[in-house]
Amino acid sequence: MANKYNFINRKSLKVLEYDKILGAVANYASSSHAREYITELRPSLDLGETQYLLDLTHQAYRIMFEFCVSPSFSVDEVEDILAAAEKHAVLSAGDILKIGRILKTARVIYNNINEVNDDNLGDIKALASTLFIDTELEKNIYESILGENEISDNASPALRSVRQSIKNCNDRIRQKLMSYITSSDYSNYLQDSLITMRNNRYVIPLKSEYSRQIKGLVHDQSASGATVYVEPMAIVEMNNELRTLVAEENNEIERILTFFSQKIAYECDRLKESYDTVAKLDGIFAKARYAQEIKGAKVKVNKDGYVNIIAGRHPLIDKQKVVPVSISVGGDYNTLLITGPNTGGKTVCLKLVGILSLMAASGIFPPCDPESEIAVFDNVFCDIGDEQNIEQSLSTFSSHMTNLIYICNHVSKNCLLLLDELGGGTDPAEGSALAISLIEYFKSKGCKTVTSTHYNELKEYSFVHNDIATAGMDFDPITFAPTYKLIMGHTSSSNALEIATVLGLKKEIVEDARGRLSQEKVAFDNIIKGAERARRQAKEYEELTKADYLEAKNALDEVKKTQNELNIQKQKLEEKMRKSAKELLGDYIDEAEEIVDELKELVKKGDEQALFEARKLKSKLKDIEIFADKPASSHKEIAGKICKGDNVYIQSLDCIGEVVSVNEKKQECQVRVGIMTSNIKLKDCKRILCEKPKEQAKVTVTKEFSNKPFSFEINLIGQRVDEALYNLDNYMSEALLHNCTEIRVVHGKGTGILRKAVQNYLKQSPYVDSFRQGKYGEGESGVTIVTLK
Repeated sequence: MANKYNFINRKSLKVLEYDKILGAVANYASSSHAREYITELRPSLDLGETQYLLDLTHQAYRIMFEFCVSPSFSVDEVEDILAAAEKHAVLSAGDILKIGRILKTARVIYNNINEVNDDNLGDIKALASTLFIDTELEKNIYESILGENEISDNASPALRSVRQSIKNCNDRIRQKLMSYITSSDYSNYLQDSLITMRNNRYVIPLKSEYSRQIKGLVHDQSASGATVYVEPMAIVEMNNELRTLVAEENNEIERILTFFSQKIAYECDRLKESYDTVAKLDGIFAKARYAQEIKGAKVKVNKDGYVNIIAGRHPLIDKQKVVPVSISVGGDYNTLLITGPNTGGKTVCLKLVGILSLMAASGIFPPCDPESEIAVFDNVFCDIGDEQNIEQSLSTFSSHMTNLIYICNHVSKNCLLLLDELGGGTDPAEGSALAISLIEYFKSKGCKTVTSTHYNELKEYSFVHNDIATAGMDFDPITFAPTYKLIMGHTSSSNALEIATVLGLKKEIVEDARGRLSQEKVAFDNIIKGAERARRQAKEYEELTKADYLEAKNALDEVKKTQNELNIQKQKLEEKMRKSAKELLGDYIDEAEEIVDELKELVKKGDEQALFEARKLKSKLKDIEIFADKPASSHKEIAGKICKGDNVYIQSLDCIGEVVSVNEKKQECQVRVGIMTSNIKLKDCKRILCEKPKEQAKVTVTKEFSNKPFSFEINLIGQRVDEALYNLDNYMSEALLHNCTEIRVVHGKGTGILRKAVQNYLKQSPYVDSFRQGKYGEGESGVTIVTLK
């Protein structure tokens, strides 16, 4: 199940602790077969294969965490069973049941994956389609085999029949033996009143002294000799029959197991393939679960040697403590030089680039930002750590050189080199010169190199070569404690003397050491420290500026949002005012026209009833008050600029208003029409000569009131129903205008017709809150007391 491509350098896999990553992923697998598949994974060296592996993991991730479908991959180990089946061995019931479970698991996995309705899951659905599914064989196995050593009666008609015969024979034997146990003739001979078996034959326990009292065969006796187990002659034949039936049952079971074994042998290749596919799918879903745990992401991959890790986290460091690192190589430069103090995190950065590259090439999501990009390398070489070997008499420097010699002999263009303290372990002058020469060699090969160093010579070398980038490990400038942050484009000093001071080394020793430094060394370190201080100050200013910018931007956005909301509300209000004015005027005109038409019809009739109805309609018409602007044509348009106080004709509203203010910038003016004020575009207004808009042509007919005091009682006695209701309606209108809350309607007792009509009217009147019949002293049923709203 290993990767079909050439392996990455095995030493690099060990140094980068690739096996620990695989072990962590394997913990999420369900079966030992899947765990074996995962631990045998090797990074792919092919871009297409890598993309395919990442796509499979991404699709499994979506199935589980987007569609909430989590297939079960629990299966038994069946390699040995399938191997025995291939040799035509008869499998046990338990082995056949394990094959049945493989078939069931494959079918359920296939259904779970294919029931997810998404066209972007093609790769994993295609893989699931290779699972071997035989529902008939699966069903037959589960119907025929109930447990590890239990065959169902439904396995075959012959088995059911012979088992029924065995049951019947058992019943006859037990019935016969019970006749001995329950008989008073034999009760004194029995040691116990029970039926037992010896040598697979039914017997009864007799006291040894009575062993000859019941004719039969003695099969056994107790250790003390006090009990003998006798098979009465009466059931010998029945026991023989039972033995024969049991033999038939065993033969039928053997036949059934042979049948299933042959079926499994016939499908052995497909079952093996399906078993491997289940393990592979289990491994893919284990990668997805691991990605969820470490917050891994599907990254972009390329074959151009470009690595750009954004907020990468080493997966083997506690996620609560790990510091995200952004690092890149292979774009504008093929060599990255990492500087900084000891224990500052340089080695972790080297390993981060390597392990995240290996993870991506294995289809395992690396813990970093999804916008990160990682290259698929032909090989990864590492020279990290102290590998001195006492047995081979290799010093630290010798072990490094042995490793570097191997790398130089095998490196090619599309390789990644991770070199820790290049040129270390020997004389600094020679070590730095050797390091520069090695970098030059690797540059000539075109490979991607990430190396750490303390040598100032390498730092100076990087400053004068544009194809080499630098990155520095950050540290606290006061305590010199590492922050484990990597700053691209920055160079850090080693701070050895400062760190020694912080750790407690005697001050005189440190000062003595400082005095022994060359002036060039001190000057160079001061330049780096000065640059670091300037960078930190610039960073602080940048953060302050960014905060001020964000605050101003948020305030501006809030103002714009409020302005937009006000404009929207203004437009809605203006539209509502226009519609309301038109609708109100239209309603009044329609109502007036209807009343006029009714009046004409009533006048034609000419009878008393019609005249009475006409008077009512006329009264209703008087209550309608219509305000209408004089037609625009009646006003003379005046040339000139519209100013405050001018009368203007608003074309869109077809009305006249007074200008309250003018906004030349927006080319609009604020116009008062009646009690309403609106913003109107200047081009929509015409300056006219007329009286102020408030002096409108008013078609108003209102009721005239005399100076007589208002009476809180109306007498309707003697009036016809129509006339009485007409007068009552007018009276109630006047009562409301006089703010009267209660009135007395006198309609008399009579036949009750007028009283009933009045009270029906009051029920429908919108002005009436309640009414009641007069009490004793108020006129009783001849009077109705009305409470107005």
